[in-house]
Amino acid sequence: MSNKNDNEKIVVFDKYDNQVDANIVKGVLESNGVIAGVIGDSTANALLLTPMYVVVFERDLERARQIMESPADDQDGPEATEDA
Repeated sequence: MSNKNDNEKIVVFDKYDNQVDANIVKGVLESNGVIAGVIGDSTANALLLTPMYVVVFERDLERARQIMESPADDQDGPEATEDA
């Protein structure tokens, strides 16, 4: 029997060398509808010298991978349109 909270498990999407890169990825994921967070050591984080982890819900992991593997023009979000 499956626990209803199985889909609420938080997993590491990827590890980044600094807070800036991690927050860029977080922003791309969130602009594409995936809830994401950044975790790491807050003291070293102030100096931008610590590995940071982008985390997502396990249920969104595959979608997050698809988003980050797609070309940059596909990451503008659903409202982006081009006028001819």
